[in-house]
Amino acid sequence: MHIRRGDYGKRLEPKGDRVIHGAGQSDEEFRRYFETVGQTKPLVYMSYLGLRGGDPAGFFARLKTRLDAYPSGTFLIPQIGLSMTKDGAPEQHYEHEVAAGKYDAQIEALCRGLRDLGRPAYVRIGYEFNGQWNGYRPETFKAAWVRIVSAIRRHGLDEAAAVWCYAPDGKDKDYLAYYPGDGYVDWWSIDTFSASHFTATDSLAFVAAADARGFPVMIGESTPRKVGVGEGARSWSRWFAPYFDFIHSHRSVKGFCYISWDWAGYPQWRDWGNGRIGDNALVRYRWRREIAAPEYLHGAAEPEVRVALGLTPR
Repeated sequence: MHIRRGDYGKRLEPKGDRVIHGAGQSDEEFRRYFETVGQTKPLVYMSYLGLRGGDPAGFFARLKTRLDAYPSGTFLIPQIGLSMTKDGAPEQHYEHEVAAGKYDAQIEALCRGLRDLGRPAYVRIGYEFNGQWNGYRPETFKAAWVRIVSAIRRHGLDEAAAVWCYAPDGKDKDYLAYYPGDGYVDWWSIDTFSASHFTATDSLAFVAAADARGFPVMIGESTPRKVGVGEGARSWSRWFAPYFDFIHSHRSVKGFCYISWDWAGYPQWRDWGNGRIGDNALVRYRWRREIAAPEYLHGAAEPEVRVALGLTPR
């Protein structure tokens, strides 16, 4: 079943019945995926930055170099996961300090970096806000969010979209408790890893609520957790088919970012399996066939991308 996408008129939202194609989440693996998918190149390039100790100036200089290195016919847009905590140490969350102004210098550096990047960007601020592994608190999270987005807008960064990202794995299902308000958000987002996420009550409620409030949804992170690609047709039926069914069935879902990684290389995620699309011939064939459908928006020359996203030509 395919339901036509909504048109919400939000920042960096593709016009019409289109779904943005993105991938990540390291430069090496993105490049591997880029070569795997043939002519249907991703449009969105995933990356990550922490406000504390993250060196925004250096981060954006490296990111610009990497993005500029791709062929001119493939204009890439970064999707930046901006963290206000320490991975694996939720007690070290610091969004309350961001809200209090302690990181204003880093926020200013973030804004300068977005400007110097010279291309649009999706900024997934405090991604997986409800995840207990992050430690965020609703009131301080909202205040930090407003402070960051206010700075982005004060700098006139009209091509930087603020992406508000929910985690179905999180224990706190009251996502609206973390919501900073319609005026400070451009996209809603959800991270999907287990196949159960595609039919979970909270996932369905989230994408329906986004539609009701007039917001597109980006799948900010996704990978076939504990399924992988190794079993070919079985892997496809267990995870990939439900994944694309989820995309097709919800009019608010207008973007996806797929993590094409072999998770066995990372001790904390070694049981997640190998999600590299290119490592199984059948999965690669079916994936390429799926994303060749006209609804998917891929990397293309900058003028074409700008038209598709409703941006001013350069």
